[in-house]
Amino acid sequence: MTQHELAGAEMSASYISLVERGKRIPSGRALKILAERLGVGVTEISDGTEPAESPGRVRRLDLVGRLVAARRQWEGGDAEGALREFRALAGGEPSGPPDDVNTEAQLAIAEILGSLGRADEGAEVLLRMLDGLAPAAYAEARLRALIALADLLESAGRVQDGLRHALTGSLEAAAARAPGSAFHSVLVLDVLTRCAYWSGCAHWAPEPAEAGRPADGVLPGPRAGIALHRALDLWDRGEADRAAALLAETARRVTPAAGFRLWETVNGRHALVLLARGERAAARSIVERGLVVASVAQEADFPLWLTTAEAVCAEAAGDRERVAALGAQVAALPDTGRCHEKAAALSEIAAACARLGDRERAAGHFRYSADLFRRAQAYRHADRARERLTGLLEKRD
Repeated sequence: MTQHELAGAEMSASYISLVERGKRIPSGRALKILAERLGVGVTEISDGTEPAESPGRVRRLDLVGRLVAARRQWEGGDAEGALREFRALAGGEPSGPPDDVNTEAQLAIAEILGSLGRADEGAEVLLRMLDGLAPAAYAEARLRALIALADLLESAGRVQDGLRHALTGSLEAAAARAPGSAFHSVLVLDVLTRCAYWSGCAHWAPEPAEAGRPADGVLPGPRAGIALHRALDLWDRGEADRAAALLAETARRVTPAAGFRLWETVNGRHALVLLARGERAAARSIVERGLVVASVAQEADFPLWLTTAEAVCAEAAGDRERVAALGAQVAALPDTGRCHEKAAALSEIAAACARLGDRERAAGHFRYSADLFRRAQAYRHADRARERLTGLLEKRD
């Protein structure tokens, strides 16, 4: 029986997964539902004896139930309501170790605040949380908080701040060597690779270790993220064949289920590499298929890299007006969040405009790109955009 079948309408599959991994203690009601679906008695799935309902255990089960309910509320679209409930849970007296209900609530608070565009508040929550967790006693909770903090800062356009915490997390993960550390090592390597690439020091992220990796199929999103940013670094360093091969392999493996933003980034970047290598038909096929998927799925995220690749496809076809229209569409996107991604996309479109002879538009995009990179603390990328702008202006003169 699958996790979805066990969960039914009363519970979520993710909750069942957490119960199976020992990360959640199911309530009495949940045990009865699971026992009924499995066709066994409650005692058979609760170690043979039902524990005494002590006041502390009853209160703890209530907190766990509220935590699950708040997460469902969040997943249902009520972020503000879930935020209030998570804050109530985080503000109460702890019913167990600090890395339990209280930790889950604080991590959720930070993530919600980040999704609401309040990254500074989310970072404050995580920093306070880290202050209260000693590395030796609460290694896993600290590592999760460091990963969340680095990810939050990178997603808010503060890549060097994110890099600092990702490096700390990487060092603590290497020192911990606890059971399950391979799982967290992949997560911390994902955010470290991302932050290091955008900070202009991709070599700071170590190569993924073969030993101790989770099994294939586990954490496909983080693995694809690591491969994507390694491929981008290879491309930047002129290793076009290796970059193209790695991107092609990543594009074959990653699906929208790993996260739409990641999936469309991998496919859009892959199409751009193919275009640079003269493989226009293959690139156009990727872009058209990707845009259809984005339209059918009705994703909230704008398909930034598929749109950028579409603009470069239009440039290859000599469609100057289409390139200008798509460039204006990308330039009009909000500057909040991952503005370094927007900056990189604008640089690609600027180069397309320059190749078409539209130097004024290209200069505007390069100038805007350099400014966005600086805002995101991606200073080396900003310098590169400024160099391309200078080269363009010198040609015009």
